[in-house]
Amino acid sequence: MMRLRVAAGIIGAAAFVAVAAPLTACGWRFGASVALHRWLCVVLRLRLRRFGEPGPGRRLIVSNHVSWLDVLALGACEPMAFLAKKEVGASVWTRWLVGLQGVVYVDRERRRCIPQVNAEMSRRMAAGGPVTLFAEATTSDGTRLLRLRSSHFEAARRAGACVQPVYLDYRAIGGVCATRAEKPIVAWYGDMTFLPSLWRVLACGGLNCDIHYGEAIAYDPEIDRKALARRLEAALRELKDRARRPEASRPLPAPRVSR
Repeated sequence: MMRLRVAAGIIGAAAFVAVAAPLTACGWRFGASVALHRWLCVVLRLRLRRFGEPGPGRRLIVSNHVSWLDVLALGACEPMAFLAKKEVGASVWTRWLVGLQGVVYVDRERRRCIPQVNAEMSRRMAAGGPVTLFAEATTSDGTRLLRLRSSHFEAARRAGACVQPVYLDYRAIGGVCATRAEKPIVAWYGDMTFLPSLWRVLACGGLNCDIHYGEAIAYDPEIDRKALARRLEAALRELKDRARRPEASRPLPAPRVSR
């Protein structure tokens, strides 16, 4: 049965590529991207629930970072662009995945490029689309939050955008609450490569991810970037604690994005 499920997942993913590639090549990105991401979530049996609402107007979304699945989970909620390190673009699969929504690449080894990257992020937000920043600057196993890097918060100030924290909680694997030992099934960190990670996801029996939107924070230009980072860290910890409360443990829904 597992082989049949994996084969069905691969066939579904191939069908997704066949449909999505012409659409993105024609520039039909933001209108179709949410539907395409939701379809791929169904193919991978990634069941999503959303708590809270996206903020109004221009936004910089600051989220914790666990896996390449984060892009699908967030992209299934609303159209957005992503900031991605240049290494993501080295793989044809991950480059195509983030490119569905829109992507701004950054070379984290060349800090002098940060102003140019911030300018592009600001332009995207000024055009009306939110930009998602994984400010931990790396992935982890999801059991703890890492310190946030503040260098790209300048883009929100330049765009006159608010900053909204979002916490991703991969709470169940195969319909059962995930243990710490099972986190590597979801997490993509260290020297893990994409295809083995994809295989684990297809073979695990389905995942459940809760997406917790926090309150959008108005960016006061007088606030120091590092002070804002600490405030966002506190907001993400609060969202993490909220995800662990009993009221967040309702029966798991059908494989769709709940509004």
